[in-house]
Amino acid sequence: MVRLFGASVLMTCVLAACAPSSDDARGGVGASSDLSSTDLASADLAARSYHRAPPPGPDPTAAPPNILLIIADDIGIDQSVCYDRPITTRAPQPNIQRLCDRGVTFTRAWSSPTSSPTRAGILTGQFSHQTGVGEATGGISPGIDASAFTLPQAMDAAGSGYSHAAIGKWHLSDDSNGGDDNPNLMGFSHFAGAMNGALEDYSAWTKVTDGVESSETTYATSANVDDALDWIHDQDHPWFLWLAFNAGHTPLHLPPDGLYSDTSLTGTTDDIDDRPSAYYRAMVEAMDTEIGRLLDGLSPTELSHTIVIFVGDNGTASQVNDHAFPPGRSKGSLYEGGVHVPLIIAGPGIARHGRRESGIVSTVDIFSTVLELAQVDVASVTPAGTTIDSVSMAPYLVHPDIIHQREWQLSELIGPRSLAGGRAGQVVGDGRYALYRYVDGAEQFYDVRSDPDELSDLLSTGSLDTDPALHYANLDADLKAMPFPGAAATGGGDTGPF
Repeated sequence: MVRLFGASVLMTCVLAACAPSSDDARGGVGASSDLSSTDLASADLAARSYHRAPPPGPDPTAAPPNILLIIADDIGIDQSVCYDRPITTRAPQPNIQRLCDRGVTFTRAWSSPTSSPTRAGILTGQFSHQTGVGEATGGISPGIDASAFTLPQAMDAAGSGYSHAAIGKWHLSDDSNGGDDNPNLMGFSHFAGAMNGALEDYSAWTKVTDGVESSETTYATSANVDDALDWIHDQDHPWFLWLAFNAGHTPLHLPPDGLYSDTSLTGTTDDIDDRPSAYYRAMVEAMDTEIGRLLDGLSPTELSHTIVIFVGDNGTASQVNDHAFPPGRSKGSLYEGGVHVPLIIAGPGIARHGRRESGIVSTVDIFSTVLELAQVDVASVTPAGTTIDSVSMAPYLVHPDIIHQREWQLSELIGPRSLAGGRAGQVVGDGRYALYRYVDGAEQFYDVRSDPDELSDLLSTGSLDTDPALHYANLDADLKAMPFPGAAATGGGDTGPF
C-alpha cells in the first residue's frame, strides 16, 4: 500500500505577488515523488493523496520574513474570539481579533488531544505514531526522542540565516533526552521558559534559561513577553520565535491588575473554586493583552515584515468550557472538543485579509509552513529515512481559491497511560465525516458538519447511506495505512512503537 504525503514547496510568493496555478498530487518528503500515472492508479490510497499547487518558483528579490509562532495552552475554538462555536461568554481578545482581521482564520484545524503531542508534531512535522509522543509527557509517558529532526535544525541545515529561539512552556523533556537542556538539544539557539506541563504558581515558578534554573516571580505570561521582546531586539537577521504561553492552563491564578477587565475577581481560593471559568477568561484576556504589548513592541517596519501564527495546543478543559461540548468530549479526548483548535496566520503578502479558510489542516502542518515561509526546501534537508507528515499551509495565504491541500487529517491518543486505561485510539477526518478507532477495536463514525457535538454515531444504525459509506471506506483505508497500537484488534497496519 502506498502512502502519500504532501511535499513542502518553496512559496516565496507569500511576500510577492504570484499567479495561481493548477493543482496536482505530489509525493511527500520521504516518499517517492516520481510515481507514474499507472503507479498512482494502482495505489490503494492514490485518490487520498494530498493536493498541492505547483510552486511558482523562488523570488530571489523577496526577503524572508520574521516568523512569530504563538502557542496558547488549553484554548479550543469555543474560547477563541474568531470562531462561532456557541458559548455564553468569551474573554475579550482584541489583539487576537487583530490577527484574524489581517490574516486567514483556519476553521477546520485539528491538534492532538493534549499538550505534548501537539508540540512534538509542530516541532517535527510528524504525527504521534512517528514521534513517540502520544500523550502528555511525564511519568511513564516519554518526551521527544533525542534523535528527532526538528524545525530549527532544518533551518540550520538549509543555511537559512535565521536566528531562532523558544520561549515559554516546553513540555517535551524527560530524563533520557537532556532534561533542562532539551530545548537547546532540539536545535533552538536560545530557550527561556518552563519545562513542565503546568506551573507551580503563575507568579512563583521555576524558569530555565538555556539549561540553567532560576526562581521567577514575574507573572509567567508577562515574563514570556519580556523575554520575547528582549530576544527580538537583539536580532539582526530574520528570526523565528516559538512563543508558548502557559495560559490558560491551570492553576487558574488571577493575573496582575491591568491585564484583565473583570473587577469582581478577588483571587481567593474560594472564589477561584466557585468561578473557575471567570478566572480562566481573565487569564486568556491577560494573554491577549500581552500579545498586544508584544506586537506593539515591534517597530512598524519589523511588524510589517513579520508573519504571526497563532494556534491552540488542544481543546479547552471541561472545567472551564462552559459546557460548549458534551461531557467527556473536551481536552484529553479525541472528539471535536479535544482537538478542534484555533489557527490563524496573519502578516504581509496575505491575499484577502479577514478570510476564513475551510480547508482541513493539522497543527503538524505548521512545521512545513514555517519552513516554506523561511524559503527552506524541506525535501532537501530532511534526513534519509525520515517521513514528514506536514503539509504547508502557505498556498492558502496567497491563493484564496486554491484546492484544499489535505484530503484527511489525523489526531491520536496513543501513549502508555492511554493504552493502560483503554482510551488509546485515532481519529481521521475529511472535514465532513470523522472515523474513530480505539485500541479495543471499537469504532464510531460521525457527520461533524451536521452533528458537531458528535451525538449520533452513524454506525449505530447498522447500515450507511451511499455518501457516508463512501467516506467511511476512504477514511478506513487512511487509518489502516498507518501504525496503530490496536492493529491486532482492528486489522489495521503495523503496531508501531507503542
